[in-house]
Amino acid sequence: MYWADKIAKQIIDSKKLKPYWVDDMKTPSGFAHVGSLRGPLIHSVIFRALKDTTKEKVVYTFVFNDFDHADELPPEFKEELSQYMGFPLRKVPSPVKKFGSLGELLSDDLKNTMEELGVEAEFVSSWDLYHESKFDGVIREALDSSEKIQDIYQKVSGSRKKEQGWLPFQVICEDCGKLGTTRVYAWDGKEVSYKCGPNMVTWAKGCGYEGKISPFGGNGKLPWKIDWAAHWKVMGVTIEAAGKDHASKGGSYDIALTLCDEVFNYPRPFNFGYEFFLIGGKKMSSSKGLGLKAHDLVKILPPELGRFLFTRTDYRQQINFDPVGTMAIPDLFDEYDKCWQAYIEGSDEDFARAFVLSQIEKAPAKENIYLSRFRDVANLMQMGGPVSLENQFAEKKGGPLTKQELEILAERKKYAEVWLDKYAPKDFKMEIVSMTPATVRVHLTDSQKSYLSDMAVSIEKTKNAEELEKELYALAKSKGLSMKEAFSAIYLSLINKTFGPKAAWLIWENKDKAVKLFKEASK
Repeated sequence: MYWADKIAKQIIDSKKLKPYWVDDMKTPSGFAHVGSLRGPLIHSVIFRALKDTTKEKVVYTFVFNDFDHADELPPEFKEELSQYMGFPLRKVPSPVKKFGSLGELLSDDLKNTMEELGVEAEFVSSWDLYHESKFDGVIREALDSSEKIQDIYQKVSGSRKKEQGWLPFQVICEDCGKLGTTRVYAWDGKEVSYKCGPNMVTWAKGCGYEGKISPFGGNGKLPWKIDWAAHWKVMGVTIEAAGKDHASKGGSYDIALTLCDEVFNYPRPFNFGYEFFLIGGKKMSSSKGLGLKAHDLVKILPPELGRFLFTRTDYRQQINFDPVGTMAIPDLFDEYDKCWQAYIEGSDEDFARAFVLSQIEKAPAKENIYLSRFRDVANLMQMGGPVSLENQFAEKKGGPLTKQELEILAERKKYAEVWLDKYAPKDFKMEIVSMTPATVRVHLTDSQKSYLSDMAVSIEKTKNAEELEKELYALAKSKGLSMKEAFSAIYLSLINKTFGPKAAWLIWENKDKAVKLFKEASK
């Protein structure tokens, strides 16, 4: 059974997790990296698996924690916005005019990418929830339980006891507007006393103001580990997973779950930890600008393939995707096509399910379809020549392409152009040379030169690529050459490499140039 369907079954069989409310959240501290998409996509797949299994209502929300303070700024805006360190993200001005704040800009950027990848969540602002007074009840519970919360921190994570007078709350300073520099030290049941400390943190300077204010109605917020559990209660969340870093033993996830039990009196959501998404074996960081940006994924892959990158892998396994200078993208297309065929043929339940759940909308009809292989598209695009890609793949298929097959080919051509331009390995890229490379004179034997001379004549006599392919083999045999020797002579003469795509197609698409180059090389 596919991993998300197993989880959906566990949730339903428990009979304890109603209503089925799936949730995920993210602090918009920078332009999100592609690894930030793993959580939203895992929750999206579970949401769909639940909807496919039960007739009861299933909800999926995604919270942008835009009330969090800026303790790091995106590299793109670091200098421009440096004076706003410590401000709530919803109060940091946006460098882009159409947005009201940096928090809104970064949230919108990730939201658009998630929607392109078929994430169907209702998007929620943490800032709005606090300012609509929806957190007032859990704020009171947390402030009344400050000693118990300190004990939970120590018991679960082994952390040291906080300084005397610590309370689990931060307010927006009434004087300077900063959140990250304030410390609340007293609570009388109606108001909290606080100080905006000049040296409380290293990354921002507080103004020194001391005051007293109601903690309700958006005047401040809970620290994020407490805020996480509070969100579950405020919204009614019953299902939320977390990344491996948060879900490790004694981590923030364990603290939040224990707070549900001992402070907020709220049932623990269904929970599990999922593995990292890596680029070239390395973790990424949104605020430090490290790694492939999430919004770039939909520029290098069709939305279904971008989604498939996540649906194909069990949540307990790492995803290591490195598109730069590798064959990762062509390999992903091959895997996707394999799962598509499994869906049509009913040959592998998990492959078929990964394909279905990678679709942005509904899955296509289960009918035979010719899929133009991505790496063949990229190869043929480099060959040039007078014959269109449509005709070449029609010849490969053995008949005209249908409307759907033409649409698939056109899409793959679009993304192959991007891949060839920015990501393909140097060894894959090829271009017909304009003149005979010097390496030809050094490396070719007399037999290979004779082979090329005869090939120049044969090219003009053959009628198509298939006939030419037969001639390549026959002529090599007559010269006593292995096919490796014959093909390396062809590739050296045409693209200055010892390997390449299907030789007959390469020659056929560049007949005039091939005749000229073979004649030159054979001299």
